[in-house]
Amino acid sequence: MSKGKVTQVIGSTLDVEFAEHQLPAIHNALKLDLEIEGTKTILTVEVQQHLGEGRVRAISMGSTDGVIRGSEVMDTGGPITVPVGEKTLGRIFNVLGEVVDEKKAPEFESRQPIHKKTVKFEDLEPKTELFETGIKVIDLLAPYVKGGKTGLFGGAGV
Repeated sequence: MSKGKVTQVIGSTLDVEFAEHQLPAIHNALKLDLEIEGTKTILTVEVQQHLGEGRVRAISMGSTDGVIRGSEVMDTGGPITVPVGEKTLGRIFNVLGEVVDEKKAPEFESRQPIHKKTVKFEDLEPKTELFETGIKVIDLLAPYVKGGKTGLFGGAGV
């Protein structure tokens, strides 16, 4: 794992300088150890662009308060990953795959990167199983297909 130094911070964007031969790949996760008012935190940033001359531009996945020029950055050697599998059903995660629903975090069998190649259209199997909402008007006039990308929004009294 290579180390770099922050050269510029503008909002949630960081420029980081590495040795020319140790440049992290696009979408690699970088970690910064920060201490703000006595509290130690780890900030994760994701490489988005190679700027040349050993520099990369990265997007922060959290607040950049406390990040200064010269802060040391570690390349994790891989992308941000999130847990997958049966144990993730009904749980709430942030973009880093950390549990945020105040329940005890179980041990997850596997993790997958947040950036993956999409499945080829030819490999998809169409499903026609309907999702029953329990609201008769919606089930009749606008039925939803299970697994589809359909959203339903409403407020009180709707």
